[in-house]
Amino acid sequence: MQFDTPPLFKRRGLMLDISRNRVPTLDCLKQLINALEELHYNELQLYTEHTFAYTGHETVWKEASPMTAEEIREIDTYCAERGIELVANQNSFGHMERWLRHEDYRHLAECPDGFIHPISGEQKFPSTLFPCPESLDFIDGLYTELLPNFQSQHLHVGGDEPWELGRGRSEQRVAAVGKHRVYLEHMRAVFALAEKHDRQAQFWADIILERPDLVPELPKSVTPVIWGYDADSPYAEHCQTVAGAGFKDNYYVAPGAGNWNSFSGRLDVARANIELAASEGRANQAKGLLLTAWGDNGHHQPWTTLFPSLILAAYACHGRCIDEAELAAQIDTLFYPEDTAGNGAALCELGKIDGLLPQPLPPMSFLHAALFANEAKLASLVASTTSEALESALEQLQGITTTALDPETELGIDLNRYALERCLNQAHRHSLESLKLRFAQQWCQNSRKGGLAESLMAFDR
Repeated sequence: MQFDTPPLFKRRGLMLDISRNRVPTLDCLKQLINALEELHYNELQLYTEHTFAYTGHETVWKEASPMTAEEIREIDTYCAERGIELVANQNSFGHMERWLRHEDYRHLAECPDGFIHPISGEQKFPSTLFPCPESLDFIDGLYTELLPNFQSQHLHVGGDEPWELGRGRSEQRVAAVGKHRVYLEHMRAVFALAEKHDRQAQFWADIILERPDLVPELPKSVTPVIWGYDADSPYAEHCQTVAGAGFKDNYYVAPGAGNWNSFSGRLDVARANIELAASEGRANQAKGLLLTAWGDNGHHQPWTTLFPSLILAAYACHGRCIDEAELAAQIDTLFYPEDTAGNGAALCELGKIDGLLPQPLPPMSFLHAALFANEAKLASLVASTTSEALESALEQLQGITTTALDPETELGIDLNRYALERCLNQAHRHSLESLKLRFAQQWCQNSRKGGLAESLMAFDR
């Protein structure tokens, strides 16, 4: 693929979540890397919490089909041969529930007995490390084993959403100096560990941006990554804060692919979000744009729903916006070169479905929530819209056809249809059991079996 304008960003990356149950096969990753090369990406990150086969930590990853050191080295070489840098990624503060749920690691938790999440309520297992020397030693051990498998001199250390900080063992310290000061102290120690291993740290900037006055205290060697996944995310304000604190040409903007917690891909939100991030990042001298593709709550979205956003972000990195017809054509050319044209148009039409109904929570689609909701939650969802809107969405969904529809896209259509039939109290065209079977079959086409059983459990709630 050729672009008629030079790239706006030195770094043009994708961060793929491999920790929310779905770990791609090596063949799937290589196909993705081939597409990234065609689209002029030059960075790939595999977001990791527990899905690397750390020696001595088998309890944590034994059911996850993790990446091994040998596999990381193989993918690292495959990337390098195509001008793409595989950047190590290991969350190092929050989102550590896959570790802290086990008794062997509970002593490292801020709240060992669980906590109340501000969005999802009571959580049985902790998710945030207690900021202390023992936690840092633990992270240092992970880095010692993980990092030699990468040629890159960069490391994304995470650091986002430490929900429990100040609610447990650090309560007194937070009361004395404030949550954000404690956060900064811990992250500075994590940055020092990265430096010890000859790596330059990247980190999520969401917490430090709650206190813009503290941003100048960050080491100038680190790379803040500003994430925001909505059409109106405050990129202008956040980019100005980070750039003004001395990080011009050393920070990233990180929009979202918009397809997680959805069976369709929230394409209207993804487009607006990507184009906003690119515009404000360029205006405020960001070094890179990192498209993020998450798998929250079980990674139920069809793999194909990532394709439109990959292309939108590639064009945005070159200062271009493309219309739907061109996007559909590019999807067909890049991802379906041997097939009859039509899959691209079908994905673009499917990506509109979520926009027809209210969004329960960002980022979440109405129909994803409706399929997995219990009866009480379903009634609440249905009350937030109208039968006319639901009927209209079903009519548009039924109009998505092509002569050679990708089976995974077809599954996305049928999962949405089941949710709409449930909302409208209509008979189902496909049984839930048949949808589960197809979901498992499609999962195994491009992902390892680890995590599949847990994702299937959501269908039975």
